[in-house]
Amino acid sequence: MIERDAVPSGPFRIEPFDLGRVLAAGSTGDEVVRRSERWLVDVLTEAEVELGAADREIAALLAADGWSVAQVVGGWVRRAGRRSGGVVRELVAPGVTRVVG
Repeated sequence: MIERDAVPSGPFRIEPFDLGRVLAAGSTGDEVVRRSERWLVDVLTEAEVELGAADREIAALLAADGWSVAQVVGGWVRRAGRRSGGVVRELVAPGVTRVVG
């Protein structure tokens, strides 16, 4: 996985290019898209998001749309995963969470 600090998580005021710079080092074209997909899946996995086949397919589509798209979505996931003020979100049913604390 790419070092966390190498790719900022936002919030973004302008389109980010950090992920693209990191992924493009020594690669071009399809390899950059594959690396972008892997990066986004790694961010989701790090956030303990359970992924199914369709989730991975959508991550691939997002990555193919451009590294800035992947970086912004990854930034949302990372920022959403930060716990503030002792608030914990608990999954109570598919797509339903409860705020505890």
